[in-house]
Amino acid sequence: NEPANFVAGDLNDGCAKNKINYPPYVPQVRIDDGSSGLSEKTLCGDAVHSKGLHYDIHNMFGWYQSEPTLDGVRAATGKRGLVLSRSTYVGSGRWVAHWLGDNFSNWTNLKNS
Repeated sequence: NEPANFVAGDLNDGCAKNKINYPPYVPQVRIDDGSSGLSEKTLCGDAVHSKGLHYDIHNMFGWYQSEPTLDGVRAATGKRGLVLSRSTYVGSGRWVAHWLGDNFSNWTNLKNS
């Protein structure tokens, strides 16, 4: 539940060379191509959303989708719904359950999760 693509930033132009897209630090995350800064397989940090810069709201993108998704499930079925999301944020539990991701279906992983 985050804006994703298979390139770094814009398909043709990439991302502007600035401190938002290429900060002086890069966290230790899995990045296939370190030359793309923080925009690896997502939008440029300086992309503008209605709530602000992508850099500031990237981790909240799934949170903004949580309540409307549950509302849509309820409207479509007329019943209580269950929505699982891998992209949760503080307070998301009001509308969605957190999916832990691609772990193996075995008792050890179930216990650890």
